Amino acid sequence: MTKLSSALPGGDGNGLAAIARALIDNPEEVHVAIALVDCMRKTIDTDSGEVEPTARIRRVEVINGQDRELAQRMLRRALEERTGQTVLPMDLEDDLQAAFGNIDPDTGEILGPPPSEEGQ
Repeated sequence: MTKLSSALPGGDGNGLAAIARALIDNPEEVHVAIALVDCMRKTIDTDSGEVEPTARIRRVEVINGQDRELAQRMLRRALEERTGQTVLPMDLEDDLQAAFGNIDPDTGEILGPPPSEEGQ
């Protein structure tokens, strides 16, 4: 298991500050972000010897516009490589649709905007 430090980087490293108002106004909306992480600390269970890392976000940036399609493809490819699955579970497909729009699950093609962007 990996934990995540609750602290975000300060200053220019925290790209989430750019969407603070959107998070407040539309808390249900899913945003796409890319992050650089490292290991902040390791916790060792002295009984089992198990080591649990705590990841730290070094930099996070929100992905908008045309880059969202590329980010969606990268996320899909990384998930498939990590899990060996070429078909995504329905709940993950729903999460991807909320973040990236109407997606063809077979090709990954984005067929339309996310529901929150329709009509804008």
